[in-house]
Amino acid sequence: MNTNSNGYTLGFLAIMVVVVGGALALVSSALKPTIDANVLLDTRTKIMKSLLALSEEDESSKLTANFVNSEYEKNVKAYLVDYNGDVVEEKIPATYDFRKEMKDASKPLENKLFPVYEYTNNGEKTYALQMLGLGLWDEINGYIALKEDKKTIKGVAFDHKGETPGLGAELVKYKFRKQFFNQSLFDTNGNYDFVVYKAGKLPANGKGVDGLAGATLTTNGIDAMVKHTAEIYKNFLNK
Repeated sequence: MNTNSNGYTLGFLAIMVVVVGGALALVSSALKPTIDANVLLDTRTKIMKSLLALSEEDESSKLTANFVNSEYEKNVKAYLVDYNGDVVEEKIPATYDFRKEMKDASKPLENKLFPVYEYTNNGEKTYALQMLGLGLWDEINGYIALKEDKKTIKGVAFDHKGETPGLGAELVKYKFRKQFFNQSLFDTNGNYDFVVYKAGKLPANGKGVDGLAGATLTTNGIDAMVKHTAEIYKNFLNK
């Protein structure tokens, strides 16, 4: 066999592609259950973080995998509502994808479905609503939890794909998120009345949140995302 020929080289490369590709496919298949479990845990952790609005210390110590999964499975009812605010699915189907639903330009807002995570604790209900927006570089997202009156913010959890470390990426930090706690999204007449201000522009003793320093576009994205969430869920919130 002439190991210096082009045919030998191409044949060797073809065998390596098949062998390495097959090995990677097997590894991917073997790891899929673990990956899916981690993705599910991450989603539940964000939901519970918004619903519980714990202190910074308690977030670190209490939100373990066991606690999150146990509390979610015992006390959270997840369902889909339509634009009119009516429950159309008692459980969220595994095939439902909020991101795809929101980005589907062919479907009018009035035909879209929205997830609600209803948490019951000592007879009191809290509702976590999913959010999706745009930061400086890419998508920002999260959950905003409202108390039983469906107006007062219980807690929030944010995430992002590519905001700047130390600036826009600070949206995930407790120091920023805690500003939302116990503020109302609406005025006494039921009109939307909440602003995430540019850093340093929060009125003295005013309502709203002081934005992220050095991250005006991310701050604007958070403000728009919260407002859009209140809009798409408005009929559910008014029920």
